[in-house]
Amino acid sequence: MGAFVAFYWTFPVRWAGFLDLPDDAARAAEASRTVAYQRALARRFVEWENGSLVHEVAAMEVSPDRGTFAIEGDVARAGRLCREADATLLHVDFHKNGGWRPHPFLGEALSALRGTGVPVLGLPADAIMLDGRPFDPAEHFSLWRVRDAEERDRRRREVPAALAAALAEVPEGRGRWKAVAGLLNEREVPTFGGGTTWTPDNVRKAAKDVEEFAGYASRPMRTD
Repeated sequence: MGAFVAFYWTFPVRWAGFLDLPDDAARAAEASRTVAYQRALARRFVEWENGSLVHEVAAMEVSPDRGTFAIEGDVARAGRLCREADATLLHVDFHKNGGWRPHPFLGEALSALRGTGVPVLGLPADAIMLDGRPFDPAEHFSLWRVRDAEERDRRRREVPAALAAALAEVPEGRGRWKAVAGLLNEREVPTFGGGTTWTPDNVRKAAKDVEEFAGYASRPMRTD
């Protein structure tokens, strides 16, 4: 028996408009299959141990494709809850499973927390039944990597044409970048990075990149 604070995390998916998580863990699990999976593992373990799940912390990374130091603040928050409740921090240790979801900043933050005297327990990322269906986390993340790659390819093909069309509609002059951004946002054209909002600044930068690429592509090829 014992008290536990469960810690869950996931990445944003900009092209899908998945940019934040609800503070409530149950609602966060409804928004994210990854969070739902971690929550199911944690709650199952606590039940097996006849323990008490006193708090749950769900965190979203700031980067869509890699771990960052921003997660340290979320771990620190979970650590404070552990100290207040004399609880163990419980998390799913994806790194143990072949390193297919690495997060070195998270690992360092958990190690530092452990060094302050807070017990930290990592659960193996096993395949489970989730909402009545088999859920294999390795397969789940692999499929998302494929979808991300497909979406990047689509943006590389379609966004330059959409940007060029919007630029052609707005004449040179004051306020041009703002007007182009408005057109792209109205047409729901994603940014090159997968974000959903164009601004005068990223329109200006994107236009420069597209023009430079077009100029390079139009150069005659050398035959020597």
